[in-house]
Amino acid sequence: MGPSAAYELSTTLEWLNAEPQRLAAHRGRVVALLFWSASSVYCHNLLHGFAAIQRKYPDALSVLAIHLPKFDAERDAATLQEALRRLDVHLPVANDRDWAVWQHYALQSWPTTVLIDHNGMRAGDFAGDDQLPAIEILLQELIAKAGAIPPKPAGLHVRPGHKQFAALNCPGGLALADGKLYIADTGHHRVLECAPDGSVQRVFGNGIPLFLDGPAGDACFNRPSGMDVYRGHLYVADTGNHAVRRIDLRHGGVDTVLGDGKPGVSHGYGDDSAAPRINNPTALCVRDDALVVADAGNNRLALYNLASHAFSTLAGSGSLGLLDGVGARTKLAHPLALAGGGSQLYVAEGSTSSVRSVAVPEGRINTVLGQGLYQFGDVDGPRQSAALQHPRALAVDDKRGVIWIADAYNGKIRMLGMNNNQLSTLALMQTLRQPSALALDGESLWIADGAGDQVYRYFFESEFLSRLNIQMA
Repeated sequence: MGPSAAYELSTTLEWLNAEPQRLAAHRGRVVALLFWSASSVYCHNLLHGFAAIQRKYPDALSVLAIHLPKFDAERDAATLQEALRRLDVHLPVANDRDWAVWQHYALQSWPTTVLIDHNGMRAGDFAGDDQLPAIEILLQELIAKAGAIPPKPAGLHVRPGHKQFAALNCPGGLALADGKLYIADTGHHRVLECAPDGSVQRVFGNGIPLFLDGPAGDACFNRPSGMDVYRGHLYVADTGNHAVRRIDLRHGGVDTVLGDGKPGVSHGYGDDSAAPRINNPTALCVRDDALVVADAGNNRLALYNLASHAFSTLAGSGSLGLLDGVGARTKLAHPLALAGGGSQLYVAEGSTSSVRSVAVPEGRINTVLGQGLYQFGDVDGPRQSAALQHPRALAVDDKRGVIWIADAYNGKIRMLGMNNNQLSTLALMQTLRQPSALALDGESLWIADGAGDQVYRYFFESEFLSRLNIQMA
């Protein structure tokens, strides 16, 4: 079958950061349509990989990102605006709220890249986030055939989505230690050390999204998220660098524990010490020299021994899904959060809207709450029928016998009783947009609202919610 004409983009598309685009306006240029979903880390990899390709061919290539909402919340423009800021996306993005363009192109999975030649003909489809080398080969051929390339059409300029002068930009991680609050200022690519009143005492990272070790002011992070403190060091899931970083809290120096800046492929259950790469780590937990990493892009929990440097897969076959069991006989789906201690951890999964328990070091997984990849909602009640929508953070509260859940896409803080197995919602006077991180002390629950660019403190005794006033030195 020969090439076919590319379907024109629907006028029902909601363009978030650029003027509405039509393929006809790009005739004479090569066009890449990126079909993606905000909650998929595979799609995050593709977006960042294509940003580099676009920089190589700025005068010949038009890149348009078409978003496909998996979750109800992703049909809302505000949810996507937060994702664009957090992911640092600078491509024109449209929301295909009703999947109209997706259906016209008869695609099967996300992410998928569709290349269109200068005559408006569909030249090739590429499914997955690992097709960039093949995509670039075809791009070069199409650009060569196009000959003289017309200039970019009007309205292709991308409007900035960040908030000018905001102290925080999509905070995605919290940790407490020795009277200090540590905030992963994800969208600013840095980590803040704060006093309880919000005054910033130290900044780790220079704000440039690169991969660089060194002193606090020279080191670079790329979308840092989940954190944990262990033996005088702050361990950071450096999501965009596909790495685990370590901050020495004595002098502020930053080094790398795992990863090399590139997404790694899971090699299955067992000893992976020869190639300890990870893919979009989102959370971590350190106990007794055992570093457990939520390796979201590989749909697994990785286990790294800080003393022996042995690296293995704790749980997860690498396949996307919800399946209990032990080790490689389990399935996870984009684990985003870890909480707990000792031999029992809890995991929040974004793609299954679930909470799972994991035994360490056996790797036994049990589902506490959640039904599967496409079952989600906003329902309190018994855990068997309760529902979440894309949870991003957990905190285990042994004193009160609950697991606190940042139910991001429902904009709520939920409580799961560890004894009665009932899910309920914490009543708050302040509306949260997308709670994305939690930290617990004896008297309060700290909450990072990623989309709201705020950190709050909820006091259990008074039931008072206080907004933290971040004060830069």
